[in-house]
Amino acid sequence: MKNFHMALMISQGTPMMLMGDEYGHTRNGNNNSYGHDTSINHFQWGKLEARRDDHYRFFSEMIKFRHKHPILRRDRFLTKKDVTWHEDNWDNHESKFLAFTLHDDKFGDIYLAFNAHDYFVKASVPSPPHKRSWHRVVDTNVESPNDFIPEGVLFTETVYNVAPYSSILLEAKP
Repeated sequence: MKNFHMALMISQGTPMMLMGDEYGHTRNGNNNSYGHDTSINHFQWGKLEARRDDHYRFFSEMIKFRHKHPILRRDRFLTKKDVTWHEDNWDNHESKFLAFTLHDDKFGDIYLAFNAHDYFVKASVPSPPHKRSWHRVVDTNVESPNDFIPEGVLFTETVYNVAPYSSILLEAKP
């Protein structure tokens, strides 16, 4: 679920969330529970408390990250100048890996990679922008609370081994 929430928070436009998403409320698979006055629509405070230190914390930190980075809230479509695609295997229908960099000269670039394969993918990390270095902010494969570190952890390698069914976010900082 962290992968989907990260994808939602880095997407352009208004994020659409439902009450309970912050703790993983599934509504038992009912995607249209509007007319149900049953427990599937009740806010489950016990589940929120049980997940406060993992999913809820991750959810909250991703929202804060989005608010802090204007590049994630643009009022126009991205152009070639705004995004660089990495390992773009558009013709490979078997590929389940996506990586790109969002460019922001003022606040710093953001590198993202999503791996939907059932095996590790060695992602080539581009050189950071001038006088900046990459810091790992998110790795959804890492256990909470280290899956999201707001200040980031310095990352100096040129390859990131992205775990199966996970995603990463690197931020370029001075």
